Amino acid sequence: MTTTLIAGAIIADGETIGDRPHDVLLSGGRIERIAPPGSFDHLGAIPSIEADGLMLTPGFIDTHAHSDHTPLMTEDDTSKIMQGVTTEVNGNCGFSLAPNATDFEDDYASLVRRIFTSFRHDWRSFGEYLQELRRGEFVTNFATLLGHNTLRIAAMGTENRQPDEVELQAMERLVDQALEHGFAGLSTGLIYPPDVFSETPEVVRLARRLPRGAVYSSHMRNESRFLLRSLEETVDVAEAAGVRCHVSHLKFADLRRAGEMSTALDYLADRRASWVPIAQDIYPYTAASTMLSALLPPWMHDGGSGALLRRLGSTAELERAARDIADASLDFENYALQAGWQNVVIASTGSHRFEGESLASIANRPGLRPVEAVGRILIEEELQATMIVHAMAEEDVRTALADARTMIGTDGLPAGTGGRPHPRAFGSFPRVLQRYVAEEQVLTLQEAIRRMTALPAEVFGLSGRGRVLEGYAADLVLLSPADVVDHATFADPMRNPSGVRDVFVNGVRVVEAGAWTGRRAGGLLRAGH
Repeated sequence: MTTTLIAGAIIADGETIGDRPHDVLLSGGRIERIAPPGSFDHLGAIPSIEADGLMLTPGFIDTHAHSDHTPLMTEDDTSKIMQGVTTEVNGNCGFSLAPNATDFEDDYASLVRRIFTSFRHDWRSFGEYLQELRRGEFVTNFATLLGHNTLRIAAMGTENRQPDEVELQAMERLVDQALEHGFAGLSTGLIYPPDVFSETPEVVRLARRLPRGAVYSSHMRNESRFLLRSLEETVDVAEAAGVRCHVSHLKFADLRRAGEMSTALDYLADRRASWVPIAQDIYPYTAASTMLSALLPPWMHDGGSGALLRRLGSTAELERAARDIADASLDFENYALQAGWQNVVIASTGSHRFEGESLASIANRPGLRPVEAVGRILIEEELQATMIVHAMAEEDVRTALADARTMIGTDGLPAGTGGRPHPRAFGSFPRVLQRYVAEEQVLTLQEAIRRMTALPAEVFGLSGRGRVLEGYAADLVLLSPADVVDHATFADPMRNPSGVRDVFVNGVRVVEAGAWTGRRAGGLLRAGH
């Protein structure tokens, strides 16, 4: 740990923005003192960084990350750190990388392979997983939620049924163990198997194991026609458990209608007024991204990956799936119907075929129906395929972003898949600063920084982070807000922003003059409840 002086910075402390330069002394990974310029001249020749009037903010906190395996990667995942993100909250959408039960390790592995690149995952318990992470090195600070998909697999596999009492008790014990290891709360991904098979009472029972102050975070059952019903379930779970409620990537994803976001926010405000602590995050784009298999009706996933592949190879089963996708009366998350096949674009595949092409165009070449093209791709790629779905209206994104309890999450798919991933993994935070602060003035700069720093630290129990205050962790960003530019696009998504000059993680300068230094200085964080 070194001592470093940042001289002459305008401080945005996470709540307010100062009007004159200050010097900030970093020591032992923390902010030791903040004082007027020249206050530390008596310390002599300590390493000094001239801020030249740039703004010094807390390190940004990505509230919705899927970087659960990146400390295990030999290649540095710099997609977040180059944006100024110094802490990531992982384990979202019901997916965490522990526990991994012996009885259901094949179910665990088959689901993990759909999302993450191949890597060794021979741990079982939470402790073994965290020990494995510590053998690696962290580019950013790492906090995590416990994923209900992973939890359910560990207790009962991937069957489409409700758990019995023994299985529920097994899941409860696993929740307790995760909390003992510092997990920040519980996440669900209720459009994904096996979470999609669960019912509300199961989720409530598990959420009740959380201490007050912990987070129940949900990728809800529906983010389109049944958005309000899904919001009601999400808030009801948190209220019944007496914990914080967090709505993951709040959106209205249906091009057939728009303008529903105000109604959703009004509902959340009403429930918040009843003393339910509710927050939400968004990514600042009109397109979603997830596994290609999420296009399919829930019943196709019963029994896991092997059963799904068999159904995809059945003409009768695929025909049934096509009928369900075309049926607007069914209530599953139906991305193809909501966006249209022309707006569903392949992001990555194991073989790297089809990347950047819409399902409509892929199907046209061999004269297939789009659902048949989906079946063929998933079979040939052994389910390792992701998609981008252009399904939201810009007005709804702006409305959600303007709400005082909205934070920013990248929701970037795990690193290492290649292809043409959603640009949100590289551009979310600079896009907010450039487009929605500087250009469109949806947010003030002060408010945007609060939503990226102090607010998420409060919501996820990350004590001692998210502020530029004496005694806090020296996770800091030195930038010129007016010069921040997001360069990541759907055509060229893996481009770093400009305007973020220096980034510090635990007092270590890891980005210098806009370039990654190669120093991994992050650590594993325990949530404080």
